Amino acid sequence: MKVLVTGTAGLLGANYSRHLLENGHTVIGIDNFSGGYKAFLPKDDNLKFYKVNLENRKKVKEVFEKENPDVVYHFAAYAAEGLSPFIRNYNYRNNVICSANIINESINFNSKLIFTSSMAVYGEQQPPFTEDLRPMPIDPYGVAKYSVEVDLKLQNHYCMRPAQAGLLSNLYP
Repeated sequence: MKVLVTGTAGLLGANYSRHLLENGHTVIGIDNFSGGYKAFLPKDDNLKFYKVNLENRKKVKEVFEKENPDVVYHFAAYAAEGLSPFIRNYNYRNNVICSANIINESINFNSKLIFTSSMAVYGEQQPPFTEDLRPMPIDPYGVAKYSVEVDLKLQNHYCMRPAQAGLLSNLYP
């Protein structure tokens, strides 16, 4: 399968990309190195890497048009929880607008999307956090992540594609 991984040069993206490559998948990596490192990128012929800022909708669309991924793992984020009240515009552009660009192209290209949120959506509640807890973010980073969760729930409700059922089972034999 062709798997697009955003944030490929970050800790989670790089390690998960290695896992996918080791299991025979082609990985299409996207990163702009704002938080990741070129040295983290897996060295593998089955990794196709694009240095792209996800805020650039046109460039994101070009990657989807060229690669047409089966699955997208959206790991890219600017995770600056404590700093987020002071960089609101930057936070929302990087965590909401960039995610919206990935969501839109995932819909347009019929790619299954897996989004990584954050425990920041639960705020000061006591762990362990479960998805049945009511989200109560206390900073703009948590608000941004929760915003994307809500958008994905709406997308799932209005655009559910039955043909995608079971697609992920190919990733875990």
